[in-house]
Amino acid sequence: MIMSILSAFGLPAAAQDMELDRIVVTASRIAQMDDQLTSSVSVISEEDIASSSARTVADILQDRLGLNIYDKSSPKTSLVDIRGFNDTATMNVLVLVNGRKVNSIDLSGADYLQVPLEAVRRIEVVRGAASVLYGDNAVGGVINIITKEGKGPLSLRLGSEYGSFDQRRSDAEISGSHKDLSYYLYSSYADARGYRQNSDVLDKDYNGRLGWALTDILNVELMSSWHEDDYGLPGGLSDTELQTLGRRGSADDQDFGSTKDRNVHLRFDATPWPQDLDLGHLVLDVSYRNRDSYAEFAAYDFGTKRMIDTLGMNAKYTLNQQVLGHDVDLVTGVDLYDVKNDIWGSGSNSDDITISKDEFGVYVFGEVELLADTFINAGTRYQRADYTFDQRSGTANYEKQKADEQVSMLGAKYEYAPGSNIHAGVEQTFRFLATDEWYDTWSGLNTGLDQQTGIQYEVGIKHNFRNTTTVGITPYWIETEDEIFFDPKSGFFGSNSNYDTTRRLGVECEQRTNLLKIVEVDVLNRWELFSSYVYQRPEFFDGPNDGKLIPMVPENQWTAGTSFGFWDHYDFSISGRYTGSRFAINDTLNETAKVKSHIVMDTKLSYRRLDYQVYLAVDNVLGEQYYSYVSKAVGSFVKDYYPAPERTFRAGMSVLF
Repeated sequence: MIMSILSAFGLPAAAQDMELDRIVVTASRIAQMDDQLTSSVSVISEEDIASSSARTVADILQDRLGLNIYDKSSPKTSLVDIRGFNDTATMNVLVLVNGRKVNSIDLSGADYLQVPLEAVRRIEVVRGAASVLYGDNAVGGVINIITKEGKGPLSLRLGSEYGSFDQRRSDAEISGSHKDLSYYLYSSYADARGYRQNSDVLDKDYNGRLGWALTDILNVELMSSWHEDDYGLPGGLSDTELQTLGRRGSADDQDFGSTKDRNVHLRFDATPWPQDLDLGHLVLDVSYRNRDSYAEFAAYDFGTKRMIDTLGMNAKYTLNQQVLGHDVDLVTGVDLYDVKNDIWGSGSNSDDITISKDEFGVYVFGEVELLADTFINAGTRYQRADYTFDQRSGTANYEKQKADEQVSMLGAKYEYAPGSNIHAGVEQTFRFLATDEWYDTWSGLNTGLDQQTGIQYEVGIKHNFRNTTTVGITPYWIETEDEIFFDPKSGFFGSNSNYDTTRRLGVECEQRTNLLKIVEVDVLNRWELFSSYVYQRPEFFDGPNDGKLIPMVPENQWTAGTSFGFWDHYDFSISGRYTGSRFAINDTLNETAKVKSHIVMDTKLSYRRLDYQVYLAVDNVLGEQYYSYVSKAVGSFVKDYYPAPERTFRAGMSVLF
């Protein structure tokens, strides 16, 4: 039936002699080849990163299907939303670095600035629920960032970049391998003055990855990173302030923050049985992270220092075998996290509290080929979190809370042709309360909130047309109970609350085409075209917000772009994205006018030789004046606008030794 429909439009079916550049993808916790992925999983390759004009991880994600990027006029405050969770996306989108969870236990979420884009090999994006595989936070989706590793002979790369608003960056990279040892070291220093007053960001990074094949059955890998930054917090601008101070002004020019983030990650990958037996393999990850952050708001004489220590251990067993001629994939494991968060206030902030969170999760997931090219997958997870609150300021209080959930999923996939499949699935979801939701400076402990639960239904089709064009369509339905929001109508200042029910309906569509398979152009050695469209409608159900749209989520968005290489040494890319109108953050009753839609285009031209590269990038080519974030004040219709940069330029070069 499907093949008949495709033929009716004159489109050929996927051929057997495919020439895919196959990539092993690990976001599902079972290694899969990229041509086996469903339409709800995307991979941003090293080639995609090199051809893009993106400067940060958040930048390159904004051209991907179904992802919305918000920031408060600074890359340090970037927030990535998948499937319409808006301001709570920090807690509903899980972010991993080499499989290590980097979401914070407070509302600050993941820090996308802590992983330099130049040190990234690929990014795997799972749109939609992954609670069974990953537990807490994996409600809207999962972003797995894979850093580079050493290979080949010893090489040294030096790079430098300069851009608009006196942006400067320099970096160095050492990479290579020798016998059973691989090594990769990266260091960078970036100083961006910023588009707006008090939006400067100074950041320094170090990333390292050392691999050692100790024996035929054991590989050991040591990964580490160190990140430090100082940044301004320009704040929002009201309509009056926009007129008096202009888009580049700041009414909060004394507010600032800083971060120090250090981690070490040790991985043991073992196959502890004879080589002639295929009994799967074991992976043990042990990690430690120390993150200190400070933010000060001068107008209120309010400062907060947060010191978070995270010890994690993740053990998993995977099996990939054929049983009676049918493929069987299995993964089971245990996730353990021990997190301690010390919060100290200064000035008018009298906080002195320690919040601890001990988390335990156990899961099993399997996929079985029941019939030829027809797979059934199922899984379940149990997760528990124990919180301890030790409040020493004001009225001393010591209290314990706990949360636990069990979730399951069931799905099916039919691979009707090479690189093509139909899939469907249903999965339960949950997320635990962030420490900022349990505890608030003004109101203290709030133990009346319930944990968020939900369920997702998803179907999709991914079709490969003779290795020329890949098309994917994914409708979904997400229903959530007790979703945790900041409710501006609750109390005098507003407070965190549980909504009865929220519902998100959407359709994601995308295509990628290798145009040189369709038309030959002598001067071109690569020519790709991509586009995507997303319709999403997130709504509140029941209560005072019944029928209202969830703020800051566009109903319509699309992206389109092309990249090509010509004359052997040149690369050019141009991409554009349309973000539809949406209501401001906190406008849960949809009382004010929507934030207007906008179109942004970016481009990059580079010249490459074996030992050096030069490039020029232009972001927001059309000079669009738009706002990357808009919020409505609690108790009034006043809005705060966060202007995004207009047209900017960057030029850089790198030399390879």
